Amino acid sequence: MQNGAESPLVAAQRSAILQIRSRYERGELPFETFRTSLDAITAAQTPEECANLLRDLPPPSPSMAALAALEPPALTPSATPQRALARSAPNKRISAFMSETKKTRSAWTLAPNTHVNAFMGSIRLDMRRAQLPAEAYLKVNSTMGEVIILVPDDVAVSVRSTAIMGEVNAMGESVAGMIASGEEEHNPTHTEPCARLTIDVGVLMGTVQVRLVNNTNAAIADMARDAVRAALEGMRRGFENGAYNAPLPSPGARPGLPGYND
Repeated sequence: MQNGAESPLVAAQRSAILQIRSRYERGELPFETFRTSLDAITAAQTPEECANLLRDLPPPSPSMAALAALEPPALTPSATPQRALARSAPNKRISAFMSETKKTRSAWTLAPNTHVNAFMGSIRLDMRRAQLPAEAYLKVNSTMGEVIILVPDDVAVSVRSTAIMGEVNAMGESVAGMIASGEEEHNPTHTEPCARLTIDVGVLMGTVQVRLVNNTNAAIADMARDAVRAALEGMRRGFENGAYNAPLPSPGARPGLPGYND
């Protein structure tokens, strides 16, 4: 590291590690190759050595190539200029590799081009909490995993899906079986859409759900949950600070205000 800039070797190692991890999450590399490749990248002395290690990785297996061929074809840019613009933007990744990833409580930002990958893991995304761009594209892959996406009903949504020995439920309609595909759309009828979301789904022995949720009802429920959470937190702090020294009331006692007697 010189003058605060990343050295070419560190940049090459970082890029190589991301590529190896991505290939392993897609099922293209066995675990032993994944582990030894990461060890070799870590020990590399030059960017050229990193490039050679990537070049020496085995190609994807025929089964993975067949799965890629079954993914929904891309639409032409002339037919969907805004979607093409979103897909050309740098992509962000949300992943769960034998783990769980949730974006359901705190505010977060959805990138115009987002790749969601669950490999033997679980991902839950609540778009009600997200700052949405005017146009967004999601590429969702679930390999022996589960992905749940909650979308406000004032967002226009298009879902195209391919399932191999898995299931996709898109806004109440499902495709499932050995090899199945489908396409569903939702356009708000009570208002102009606040955003447009295109989702391409690929499932291999996993599940993906895209659910429409009512924003108003959800906001009220969130307020109630936050109030209960705040109250419980206040009680916890009170007990920790010794504010509650009196014995707890018996199960049959009626609650009352201080100084009030029936």
